[in-house]
Amino acid sequence: MLPGVIIAAGRLILQHLKFSMKANAPGQSALLLLDIIPLLEKRRLSYAVIGAFAASFYGAIRASLDADAVISIKEKDIAPFMSEVQGLGLRISHDRGDARDPVRAVIRVEDAFMNRVDLLLGIRGVGEDVFSRVVNAQFMDASINIVGIEDFIVMKIFAGGLKDIADVNGVLAVSKEKVDLPLLKNLISKHTPKEQEQLGKLLRAHYYTGS
Repeated sequence: MLPGVIIAAGRLILQHLKFSMKANAPGQSALLLLDIIPLLEKRRLSYAVIGAFAASFYGAIRASLDADAVISIKEKDIAPFMSEVQGLGLRISHDRGDARDPVRAVIRVEDAFMNRVDLLLGIRGVGEDVFSRVVNAQFMDASINIVGIEDFIVMKIFAGGLKDIADVNGVLAVSKEKVDLPLLKNLISKHTPKEQEQLGKLLRAHYYTGS
């Protein structure tokens, strides 16, 4: 084998080890997400960690193996990104939602241990400005962008499931002093009256119980 080929192969092996060493057993989807984030940052793709990871960050601890992020990526950049992820020995798929689906598309990444990361390519009612409100946090020596607490609350109300509302209650019970209420009310104003009413109930329960 030619020396140049050997060097190139060595670099690929080192790159693979660099990105795969965190997640090395089942139940480590959060670590797989940490493996994926450097690829997003390398391509300068905006992202915000959401779901159970964000819920835990804001104080609503629940047993979940989910690791999700919403990302901003142009159509022409999807295939190269997926190819790079596949090059690390990970399985990846790209599913598009229909007109009724609240999520425009999802890129799913899985490793050999069945850990999974869902990268959401657009959520109905969530604009690009969501990335300007992320909170940078440290997790296992990594710097990651967590969705802002107001956006987190609105996303959960929009999702509307029992666990989603429980997450909002958990976050407000622990971190309500971190919430920018005018911003939160402005964000929810872009959604339906039903969702605005749901926020009103949650705010009354956590802020106005003494009145």
